[in-house]
Amino acid sequence: MLKTPIHESLTQVLLYKHQELIAIQSDASDGKSNDAKSSAGDKHEVGVAMVQLEQEKLGKQVQIIEEQLTLLSRMDPTKEHLRISLGSLVKCENQWYYFSIGHGLLTVEDQSIFCLNPQAPLGKEMLGKIAGDIVSFQGRKMVIQSIF
Repeated sequence: MLKTPIHESLTQVLLYKHQELIAIQSDASDGKSNDAKSSAGDKHEVGVAMVQLEQEKLGKQVQIIEEQLTLLSRMDPTKEHLRISLGSLVKCENQWYYFSIGHGLLTVEDQSIFCLNPQAPLGKEMLGKIAGDIVSFQGRKMVIQSIF
């Protein structure tokens, strides 16, 4: 399994989410201006406040995705790793882990890869390990078979 297709797929997923959020944010902004024209009194103020809260929430989500995209853009998926660190692709018995951002499960080339933030509890446990090391996590032992 190569890291480059995983890295590219993860980047594409984030770009798609980013575009979706921007579109939703734009729609909500349009709704806010329409609401302001057709509402009156308290109803108007509550509606505007709800739209404002939604805009803030969307803005935070957009910011998080932009930070994740920036992190991914700084990673080199062609770099080989001897120890687990940011950018490592790790094979354990039944699972692949890509140390990048906390995205969760990603399917690439019919293979499930868990995209893991190195600061997540399992990530912290695995950081710095080498092939052949055993990691204990939540009462389960995993053997690190290989690192790419």
